[in-house]
Amino acid sequence: MDFSFVYEIQHNAAFGPLIVLYFFLAGLSAGLFLISALSTVFGWQPVKPLAKPAALMALAALIPGLLALVADLGRPFRALYLFFNVNPTSIMSWGSFILLFYGIVCVPYIWFLWQGQVKRVKLFGKIGAVLAVCLGLYTGFLLAVVPGKPLWNSALLPVLFLVSGCVAALSLISLTKKVFTQEMVPGADYESALHTLKVWFVVLEVYLVSFHLLTVFFLGAQGELTVMNLLAGEKAFTFWGIQIAVGIVLPLILLSLIQSSATLGLVGVFSLAGVFALRYNFVFGGQELPTVGTQLYHQGGGMEWLSVIVLLALGVVLLFVLPYLSRRVFHSTSSKSISS
Repeated sequence: MDFSFVYEIQHNAAFGPLIVLYFFLAGLSAGLFLISALSTVFGWQPVKPLAKPAALMALAALIPGLLALVADLGRPFRALYLFFNVNPTSIMSWGSFILLFYGIVCVPYIWFLWQGQVKRVKLFGKIGAVLAVCLGLYTGFLLAVVPGKPLWNSALLPVLFLVSGCVAALSLISLTKKVFTQEMVPGADYESALHTLKVWFVVLEVYLVSFHLLTVFFLGAQGELTVMNLLAGEKAFTFWGIQIAVGIVLPLILLSLIQSSATLGLVGVFSLAGVFALRYNFVFGGQELPTVGTQLYHQGGGMEWLSVIVLLALGVVLLFVLPYLSRRVFHSTSSKSISS
């Protein structure tokens, strides 16, 4: 007599809520730096009033993002191993240095931007823009090189993460521009520029999501199951309800019908939720269909989501504190230089 034994295998989810938050904040920071560089490096004058606040917000988003990454390790000092054990064939090894150099460049860029030293701003802006593009792409590459995960294993994913990071950056600026934009350039129509950029980036995000899912769907049975898990499975609500309806459809409708500050602010909230949902759907959706077994187990659970909320709150605090501190520091510095 033959017997068949079926075992319920639990698969550990390597990437949890803290990694979702890290991907979200890293892409947001990269997008904010690129928006700041549009005027300081590329000379696009309509967005010049946004250069300073976008640079400060890039730093404010980066700090809790790095804390989320370190907290996910469990033993934070392990992060130092990446700098002492360099592996040129590892995307994670490359990413650690991209994060390090990007964070280092952000500080003098902001300093010289507030000091009005145009040549040095342009120099650090060029270096920072390259690193910001690398950072936005890197979070997608980190997933795209993982074999056996159809939802991740696509060359479109890094581009999608970079574009959605820019969408999140434009959304945050739309939401906070009245608070943080201190200096206006006469005749600069930055609201119209924001509106135009936002529409084009959201449309590009729609195309990338569609092409990516179509590519994954036709990879084979595993790819088809992965896509159907998003469209009609456990991730259907967060995909259709938040990522698509709230994050893409509503913003496009509002932006096409009404052009006002209040509309841009409301669209900003919706788009930020949609971009976070995109990161959540792709990180967890890519892990939910293991080859063997049916359960996905993630250690941490509620405590990690609590950490996500705390770090998001820290990011909001930094959004208010950094502009205030910068005004105090640079005002006192300029006062001293005038008196001397």
